[in-house]
Parts: sequence; structure tokens; C-alpha cells
Amino acid sequence: MGLVTPSSSGNDTEQKPLVPRVDSVEGKHIGLYDNGKPAAEPLLTAVQEKLSARYPDATFEWYHVEHLNQIKNDDEQESVVDWAEGVDTAIGAIGDCGSCTKFLAWGIELIEDAGTPGVGLIDEGFELDYQSNAVERGRPLRYKKTPVRCETTDLERVREEVSEEVVDGIVEELTNPLSDKERAEPAPQ
Repeated sequence: MGLVTPSSSGNDTEQKPLVPRVDSVEGKHIGLYDNGKPAAEPLLTAVQEKLSARYPDATFEWYHVEHLNQIKNDDEQESVVDWAEGVDTAIGAIGDCGSCTKFLAWGIELIEDAGTPGVGLIDEGFELDYQSNAVERGRPLRYKKTPVRCETTDLERVREEVSEEVVDGIVEELTNPLSDKERAEPAPQ
């Protein structure tokens, strides 16, 4: 009997660079990408509230996917790209199970394709899923783990779980300069 490992030592997917991050979220038009999961709207609502309190000059625009599997539709993908072209940066939610995390990565990758920097918000337990789906999409997509659990729709509870530390992390993912890996260029020797 042999042992088969699902990992690979190489990467056959051509890596694409991430879009450069914004210098600040102050005064930016921030997209909120709801991937159709029940927890997405309350999570993004709490994030919007906290960002609005910190950055009163920021504006927000939502994109709602009616159902997460809808992102497989070419017309929906085109709509996401069109929407993302009109915002300065975007936050997507939520990755809270295997397929949800996969389709969140698809959405964030479409946002990056539009030339807009994006970050996905994921349940703490789905980091590896998000990372592997980002590799499949050809980009080291940015994300922030949150304590918001799968299917949590109680807005008051979500508001408590979206701490200032979580918001700090989201802002960092939107503003930190790209690493060599994210530029998809070899590091200078």
C-alpha cells in the first residue's frame, strides 16, 4: 500500500500580481462584496460601521451575489468586474466553509482583475482553504481571519466579534505594500 500526498512541490498555475494597495482608506470609495452567504451581510455591515466611525470621509458601495454558486455564471462575473472598477478598494465576505471560501476567492480574484485591491474575510478555520483556492486562481489573494462563525446572522453578536483589532487587520490588508510574492516577480538577488 502506498501513500499519496495531495500536496505538490511545484506550482503549475501562472501567478498573476496583486493590484497595488491603496495608501489609506481615508476618503476612499470602499466596495463591500457580499458573496451570498447568510453571515456576509451582517459581517460587512459591522465592518462598514467601524470603518465609517474611523474614516468619516470614506464612502461605501455594496455588491450582493444572490447565491454564492451564482458566481460561476459568466454574466455575474462580468457584473462583479464592472462594479469593482467603480470602487477604490473592496472587502469581500465570507469564507466559512469549503465552497463558500472557494467562491469568495473567485470574487476577490475578479475584483483584482478589475484593477481594484481586495481582501477576503474568512472564518478562522478556513485559512488553508482560502490559500489553496487563491493558488488555484493564480494569485496570493489577501485575507483577514475573523472570529465570526459560519452562518452567524445576529448583527449585535457580529458587531461584538468585529473588534478594533479585526478592523486594524482589514485596513492593513488594504494598505500594506505588496510583497515580492504578491508582485509575482522574482525577488531581487
